[in-house]
Amino acid sequence: MNIPKENKSAARVVDLLVLFAHSNSPLTLKEICEAQSWPKSSTFELIQTLINKGLVEMKDERLKTYGLSLLAFEIGSSYISSLGVTDQARPYIQELNKQTGSTVFLGIEDNGDVVYLDKAENHSFMRPTAKLGSRRYIHTTGLGKALLAAYPDEKIIKILSKKELLSKTEFSKTDLEDILVDMKEIRKRGYSIDDREDNKEMYCMGAAIYDQWGNPAASISVASLYNTMTEDKKLFISKAVIETAMQISRKLGYAGSKLYMLD
Repeated sequence: MNIPKENKSAARVVDLLVLFAHSNSPLTLKEICEAQSWPKSSTFELIQTLINKGLVEMKDERLKTYGLSLLAFEIGSSYISSLGVTDQARPYIQELNKQTGSTVFLGIEDNGDVVYLDKAENHSFMRPTAKLGSRRYIHTTGLGKALLAAYPDEKIIKILSKKELLSKTEFSKTDLEDILVDMKEIRKRGYSIDDREDNKEMYCMGAAIYDQWGNPAASISVASLYNTMTEDKKLFISKAVIETAMQISRKLGYAGSKLYMLD
């Protein structure tokens, strides 16, 4: 098999960018040359070219140190974004479905609704009827409330004020103040609870998923039959939901230590 000839200039660009990425601090020209065993003159020209292209910047004029620019960060971040939350989340929600024996949903917020993106149900004892692409009330579903609680109260009020807060069951919360209190409880617990609020037969628990910038990107929920829920099962599922949501968030580049921040 013939291996295409490597372009040395392109290879040096990649090597230099990787060196910066793995360095804990900006580097001087001397440090770069020593690390790569490159001549000083050509290395300086390479650095200047990357500065002109916006990928590298001088970090300290006095010390003459260099490092990656914001553009380089944006290029790297775009890769994570291009992977898609659905593809990244799928193996994790499938595992959560296997662990719990309950259907697991993945959703996002859109125009004040929660939209179902994906689900895992191969190991489910029963299968809820929510279809992929369907919309549900964000204030009554475990999936929706998990994501809603990740927003600041000001954004929650803005989202919920656009639509009439309708009920699905007698357990649905339709008063804005009651919903805001519920959001505070979700943040304290670390997960949402839909106790027959969207379907009188269902008990759901969910948690938010975050992207590399720490923004709420999606949410997951586990839907179980209400009459099968015990305190031990609630404890097991709540821990599994939090752990899975954090695993997916980590996959998306999230660096935080918690899923919800207290006010």
